Amino acid sequence: MNDKLNLEDSEQQRLDYLVSLQLSDELGEAEIEELVELLNLFPEARQRLVASSLFDVQLADVLRSEACQHPRSAPIPNRKRRFSDSWSGAILVAAALVLALLATQWVLDSQESDLPEDEQIARITGLSGPLQWTGNGGLVTSELMVGAELPGGTIEGQSPESWFELMFKDGSRVVIAGQSRLVFSDQGQKELHLIEGGFSASVEPQPAGKPMLVYTRTAVLEVLGTEFEVASELASTFLNVTKGKVRVKRLSDGQSLDVPAKHRVTAAADQLFELEPTPETVGFWKDRLARGPKGVYGTWQPGDASEGRKPAVKSIPHTVKESGKTIYCTSLRVISGDSPPVVLRRDSQLVVEGRIAKKTKSLYVGVTLQHPNGGFAGRFQIRLSGKSLPINEKFELDLDVQNFTLDPSLREIQHKLADSPLGLIVTDIWCHTLWEPAGLEIEGVELYEAASAD
Repeated sequence: MNDKLNLEDSEQQRLDYLVSLQLSDELGEAEIEELVELLNLFPEARQRLVASSLFDVQLADVLRSEACQHPRSAPIPNRKRRFSDSWSGAILVAAALVLALLATQWVLDSQESDLPEDEQIARITGLSGPLQWTGNGGLVTSELMVGAELPGGTIEGQSPESWFELMFKDGSRVVIAGQSRLVFSDQGQKELHLIEGGFSASVEPQPAGKPMLVYTRTAVLEVLGTEFEVASELASTFLNVTKGKVRVKRLSDGQSLDVPAKHRVTAAADQLFELEPTPETVGFWKDRLARGPKGVYGTWQPGDASEGRKPAVKSIPHTVKESGKTIYCTSLRVISGDSPPVVLRRDSQLVVEGRIAKKTKSLYVGVTLQHPNGGFAGRFQIRLSGKSLPINEKFELDLDVQNFTLDPSLREIQHKLADSPLGLIVTDIWCHTLWEPAGLEIEGVELYEAASAD
């Protein structure tokens, strides 16, 4: 970029004048062209416009909301009414907003390019669903993309649909899926802080004396080079090692264990701290809703025996920024440290019991899956017509998992994912509706093998 370093006095005065026009929404087409030219030439000009960008965003929100509430023939109670009463005025408002957003992007691009190359410690190699990254001195963004390089920070998966793969410069990979929050850094030694949720990792051999360190609320993991998965809860940490060896130190008493391949351990003050062989996979699972909200995404409800209602989980909304869709979702965590891995097989059937309070066009039922080594394998789902579901009455669905297909939102990265859900480990089972709340509640979920059913 051929940026000039400093504004001359005359250019400074002109910029101040144009910015003042922008703030008062009096920019004409010629002034917009002049301002764009100054922004292209001077980084300082971009910084000044960024300082006023919040004003433009707020103004645009006001104008947009008023346009929805008032017909064009009715007066709009706003001092900027002259812009909203004509197409040319609306274009100028939009242009001013675009200028502010472009200036913000110019500044962010400038900040990123100023970072020395060795400060960019990892690259995004895959992502899906709502995610948020915090870094660069507090910069917060959800505008992430594959190929972007990051200097460390915090990555947060914000819903059961979230998935994020990060590759460090030495080829080590870390994958988070679902609701998880992970802080990562590398100042000559990789450090990861798992605040909540879980991740899987494939770690290349680390420098002598500088293992990857993984911190949770209850443990510290030392990783020299291995494949493993770890999950953190308020009072416990679960580790499963599929390749190599990981040393785990329990924080409550300082006791350490070396966990070899095909073994797992739970680090918690109130549980035995001992190795356990990773159990063989099973093909059956039943929900634990009666035990409370642990492992549940949604609003857990205790049930009411007098009304014949079992404990349930009610869907909660989140909006997907890219598409604007609002998903009303609920999810149950399947994988855990106190039960064997659950795998889908050719004769696997999924039973879902629940209720809806309003008619809905479709109901989606799906599973989030991982490979035996812990790597993310995809989300597979089935779409059901809402017309067949009774209102305010219990429904029961018996679904063949062979009919589940890859979530369309993962289509761009399907070459990295499994072709079929069969043979993969279930981490979560979820249900959702789209657009409008249908009052979806899930009262029971069970996975079984049809061939072995009584």
